[in-house]
Amino acid sequence: MTPGVLETYRLLREVSSINGFDVEKPLLDRVMFNTETLPPLGKEYWWFLFFDRSGEKPIQMMLLIYRKHGERMLFNDREMKLRSIGKGEFLGVTSGWVFDGERLHDLGDGNVKVVLKGGEIVTELAGKRMTLSGGYPDYRLGVSNLIDLTMGKGEFLGDRDARGVYFPPLGMGWVDIYSDAKGMVLGKPFNGTAHLQKVFGATPYGPFHWGRIVFTNSSTMSFFTLKTGKESETYFHRSLAFYDTARGEVVKFENPKLKITKTEGGWTINGKKGEKELNIILDTYAERKLTMRGGGSQVYVEYAVKAREFKLWTGDHTVTLEDVGAGVGTIEDAYW
Repeated sequence: MTPGVLETYRLLREVSSINGFDVEKPLLDRVMFNTETLPPLGKEYWWFLFFDRSGEKPIQMMLLIYRKHGERMLFNDREMKLRSIGKGEFLGVTSGWVFDGERLHDLGDGNVKVVLKGGEIVTELAGKRMTLSGGYPDYRLGVSNLIDLTMGKGEFLGDRDARGVYFPPLGMGWVDIYSDAKGMVLGKPFNGTAHLQKVFGATPYGPFHWGRIVFTNSSTMSFFTLKTGKESETYFHRSLAFYDTARGEVVKFENPKLKITKTEGGWTINGKKGEKELNIILDTYAERKLTMRGGGSQVYVEYAVKAREFKLWTGDHTVTLEDVGAGVGTIEDAYW
């Protein structure tokens, strides 16, 4: 095992041991602005998600930088070459889309050089220069004349975390940063929320549900499940939490009874644990599918959603949509 791979596993153990909010700037910046040495089945993702806070169908955006172990893959049925070029440089994949409040714009897929150095990621998307620069909690994202956003600390409970699942030699680790974001997207003003995520590790592709909803008062709701197949309702990992900014508390559902239902035009999520219960009905207003093949296969379907109903019972109080304000976010449905 090479020193680089040993360092990747060391970092994976570190984020897995934190598994929560107790992570500081040096580790967040170390993970976000570096590329790791990938063992067999190794993968790295940088996901940049943005949600506006206004409009009947709020602006949403997703940008992705991706690489995996191996020399080539099919991404959205296009052959992509993959290789390490040097320290902090690789040939990988970029992809992205924007819903501008009226329609979805596909920014395309690129097989491009990615350079990470000194608190900056530089690459290309849609044939235009893309950069993310800064360090926790302040960042700037630019895509030539298409996107210009400045990010800074918001009022979120748990505005960062480090998490992981590690069963040697397999495992995945990740860091999340949640912040306020302002600027311009496709010529339109944007004022909302940014979610920057870096994921790394070594594991086969697999099916899961993931979702995060941000409410007007900066409260958030998130859930994650690993499932056994595309249509399966059998979940062998389940997490659900509501971060209540108004009360300053986190309501966690540890390994809850969880039901996730895709409906015509949306999704319904219901979670129960003891006296606690959460129910949310979401309307879908845009969707985008990504496919990956090579060393396994994976389909990611991303849904831009807005909350139609929300209710949380904690056993001693109730929180509704009237309390937290409009909710907007993304659901990801991934399967083989």
